[in-house]
Amino acid sequence: MKNYIFTVIVILFSSAIFSACTADEEITQAPVAEDYIQEARTILKDSIVLNATAMMGTVNKTLLDKGCPLKYYLNWNVDGTLKMQIRNFCVGKMPLTIWFDINVKFMQLNSWEKQEYKGDGWVKFKGQDGHTVYEAIDEEYENGNKGEGYVTGFLNVKTREIEFVTTFNVMNMSSDVYLQKIDPTRMERFEEEFAQYEKDLEEYKKEHGIS
Repeated sequence: MKNYIFTVIVILFSSAIFSACTADEEITQAPVAEDYIQEARTILKDSIVLNATAMMGTVNKTLLDKGCPLKYYLNWNVDGTLKMQIRNFCVGKMPLTIWFDINVKFMQLNSWEKQEYKGDGWVKFKGQDGHTVYEAIDEEYENGNKGEGYVTGFLNVKTREIEFVTTFNVMNMSSDVYLQKIDPTRMERFEEEFAQYEKDLEEYKKEHGIS
């Protein structure tokens, strides 16, 4: 009898999990509201500057906690996806110079994600089969393979907040954009901001005895 009751509980529990997962899958497959997409098109256009950390596993190769200013080049495709590009990315102690492009699709958040990203305006964007090309700076990485990276991120079209991770699928490298607001005027200040990053980076190296 006890075995029977245990079996019934397991079946009911499994069914509940399966139903929840199925419901979440249906939510993310449902189209995003058109006004949200139009707002996203207004916010994500041409190119933007965001602070990002270049991660190699769990090690921050940009060295500074705030990361560095990084340009993301953007172009909307006719199928409604967004092409994102990173060009000539090499800062701090990165052993590679990276070029990357990917097409991302916009979708609704599932129930778990809505618990983290609360309030109106949030959409999720995701892309697979990205294209990573790199040039090794460190001899250790000269014979590596090109990667097929991916992107997972979240955008609030009302507050202009954004957060996403770009995984290059090369040497465990990724570019992490922590939660921040998109400021279109940063493009005008990019050279100034990058010069300040390099100045701060040199100070950091001196303080920590890094050559």
